[in-house]
Amino acid sequence: MAGAGLTRWLWPQLEPAYSLPLLPPWPWQQPTTSKTAAAPLQLLSKGWQARSLGNPAAGRYPACWQSLARTPWDLSLFDGRLYVGLGNANNDGPTANAGPVPVLAYAIDQRRWRQEATLPEEEISRFVLHGQQLWIPGADARGSWRWGNLYRRSSAARLWWQERRLPRFIHVHDLAWHQGAMVVAGNVPDAVATGPESERHGSALAVSRDRDRLWSVQRLAGWRATALLSVAGKLLAVEVLPGLGLQRWLQAGVRWQRYAAVHQWLPGDHWQVRQDLSAVDLLPGVKGAGQRFAWIERATPAKDQVAWISSVGPWHDNSPRRLALIAKRRGRSSGIEVQAIPLRAGVHAMDLVPYLDQAAWLLLTSEPIAPRRWRSQITAVQASGQRAPLTPRVTFEAALPAWSLESKGRTWWVGLGHPPFQAESTPGHCSSTDPLSGSVVELTPTSQRPMLE
Repeated sequence: MAGAGLTRWLWPQLEPAYSLPLLPPWPWQQPTTSKTAAAPLQLLSKGWQARSLGNPAAGRYPACWQSLARTPWDLSLFDGRLYVGLGNANNDGPTANAGPVPVLAYAIDQRRWRQEATLPEEEISRFVLHGQQLWIPGADARGSWRWGNLYRRSSAARLWWQERRLPRFIHVHDLAWHQGAMVVAGNVPDAVATGPESERHGSALAVSRDRDRLWSVQRLAGWRATALLSVAGKLLAVEVLPGLGLQRWLQAGVRWQRYAAVHQWLPGDHWQVRQDLSAVDLLPGVKGAGQRFAWIERATPAKDQVAWISSVGPWHDNSPRRLALIAKRRGRSSGIEVQAIPLRAGVHAMDLVPYLDQAAWLLLTSEPIAPRRWRSQITAVQASGQRAPLTPRVTFEAALPAWSLESKGRTWWVGLGHPPFQAESTPGHCSSTDPLSGSVVELTPTSQRPMLE
């Protein structure tokens, strides 16, 4: 036992940074070809048809109560394949830390799912496209915390590579490129030097100028840095916006006075606090902004704007919401103007993707309309943040909400998953809707009419 304990202590101290190719599973371990089946949703819009691409996550998470881990958190089209992000990085619940997680992709020309690699992560939260490469930020690394992970695949080389070089990053929530540098936002275990070791974790940012080999890390005072907003030629990093509970945690750790919601990256790899941008600025029109917990995610730049989804209210809150927001430059000043896309009460913004050569956005929303019944809609939104006067619109109902959206021309894809802000099912107490979680559906128009009409 003493030798094993020494090994467990010694390995994290010696583990070097590395770049490692991740081999795909053997051919007999690949998912079987998905059979065309009735889509697990009811289309309410005329002129559209739906085709089920199956449930690729069912092989990895076969139990009905694993519906949260099967949720398609993100969809991304790259190199002729549709990638789906799965898993669960939460430390609580029956599917806690549901790794290692497979990288699954639907080959559109072959009409079948492929597993390209297995990642030593608990969850794939999102994909980030950069030029001819697709990247995955390591949401929750398995193994030691000496290094955090990024994963990349290029269109030229079909293998995934694990880049384990981020010093001390437990979570990588976002990845961006700015002025020739790679930038990540996340969480490290040693953000502060005081207090109990278990409470020293916190937010951090890192910058690399040599293609992910060496990183400069900036430790911050907050809990987690979750989003990088590229707007008006500037790069802003946003921390979790604390509610009263998180404020007390920051105060107990003597962090509250140093906390700032937004930091701007400056030449020389320096981060400057943006005191002029607060929770009220980032969540315009939200009642209690600055007093309620808020998590900004899925930040996607397009031309001179950036759009994102923000979850407002903790999981146990009585009225949590998922909002969609768009930011752009405020005139000629250095500030930014944030607009919330108007949504009815009870409607959750689930995903936002650029559309029409980045001149507009496609917004995916879902709302509960009855027990175990959700209505989802895809709507075109002008770059101004207002609803376009002539919009393509697809409305459908299903037993679960649509979580993720991807598009290419006249073809759209959606992924159905576990309802937001709802407790997981437990073994022996499954819902009839649980087996549908993880389903991916393709939507196509039935005519060649212009889609904006």
